[in-house]
Amino acid sequence: MASTSYQEIKDSLQRLYLDDPRPWLVGFSGGKDSTMLASLLFEAVLAVPVEQRKKEIAILCTDTRVEIPAIVETIEATLARMHKLSQQNALNIEVNLLKPPPEQSFWVNIIGRGYPPPNRTFRWCTQRMKIDPVNVFVQQRLGHWGEAILHLGARRNESSTRAQAMASRETRNGLNRHPDLPRVWVSNPIQFLTTEEVWAYLLQKPNPWGNDNRALYKLYANASNGECPIQIDTSTPSCGNSRFGCWTCTVVERDKASEGLLAAGDERMEHLIAFRETLQFYQDPDNGKRDMRRKNGAEGPGPLHIEARRELLTKLLKLQEGTGLNLISEEELLLIQKLWKSARRPDDGWGVARIVTRQKGIIMSADLKELNMLREMEDEIAREKNINPDILRRMLAKVEEYSESHRAHGLPDDLLNILKDDLAEQTAAKKG
Repeated sequence: MASTSYQEIKDSLQRLYLDDPRPWLVGFSGGKDSTMLASLLFEAVLAVPVEQRKKEIAILCTDTRVEIPAIVETIEATLARMHKLSQQNALNIEVNLLKPPPEQSFWVNIIGRGYPPPNRTFRWCTQRMKIDPVNVFVQQRLGHWGEAILHLGARRNESSTRAQAMASRETRNGLNRHPDLPRVWVSNPIQFLTTEEVWAYLLQKPNPWGNDNRALYKLYANASNGECPIQIDTSTPSCGNSRFGCWTCTVVERDKASEGLLAAGDERMEHLIAFRETLQFYQDPDNGKRDMRRKNGAEGPGPLHIEARRELLTKLLKLQEGTGLNLISEEELLLIQKLWKSARRPDDGWGVARIVTRQKGIIMSADLKELNMLREMEDEIAREKNINPDILRRMLAKVEEYSESHRAHGLPDDLLNILKDDLAEQTAAKKG
């Protein structure tokens, strides 16, 4: 593609900027396609006279908290440069690194709730960790904006499936409605470019914010893979199939991106790859790490049992200490402890603290005397009402969990399932 055709894309973006008053959202993942899109967009806005740079523009990037470290470092540095450029030139472009809330983090779901590591049939991670943070942000902005235009770096050349999906969508003035967000219109400015044309553009000069795209090219060469696109709905291709994504990903058999970065000299990846293999082991119900009764009481592979969750937390803290990476926060640890109290064979409320103390020599803040008094009170009430103390604690912990999230939907079913667990154990004990 000639440079004049790149200019045509910038001119089209500039016309849309000036002629359409709706604010812009821009998906950015740090990969080649979204980097090219952002470069063209910044150049288009820089070409607008300063007094006309009024449009609100929000760059959206997601961090699942378990992204490959080298990718996170690159993205954070890039976003910082974008912010600086916008500030210096009054571009009115803000950058947003969106993350799932702690209660929906990967470790809280796996180690706290006992979710098995994701697989192709139960890929719970994408919605909670990538789509929901973006949708929450977009819905909040739509409350002020009314409508918005979302620019994405999707290209038809990436796959035949993507080409068919993009071709089938209804367009109006070059825009198509978002399938799940009716007040959002989607723009794909680089949809007809080939991979070679994308790299030709990126390597001919630095980005407006100063990044040298040769470093990005080297990252791709090291990983020998593609990027993990920002996701706004389930129709957008997910991670997997040799894309940059989460180092914990158990959906694919091999994480070629992580392996490529290790081969290129990123020694941190050796430990992360080994831990990913541990997650794959815990995922397999034949390895004895999962309850063989589901949360609804039905027979079949269910959540990780409490002993497996304790093991994984111990291994994760050891990994964190060995790599020097910040893998899990104290807030996540406290949430995990609360969730363990409502698990089958519930924790005594002190298990996470014991593991942290044993692994790191750090005592988590808690009043052990008060905790013991509470357990004695629960035991006394259980005896009076002829209730299993563990079942009472699980029900209390479940009510506490719902009250903290200020919601009640689903609580009756969860309490009923706890009672079903008790009934099933009593029945099993009588048969035994």
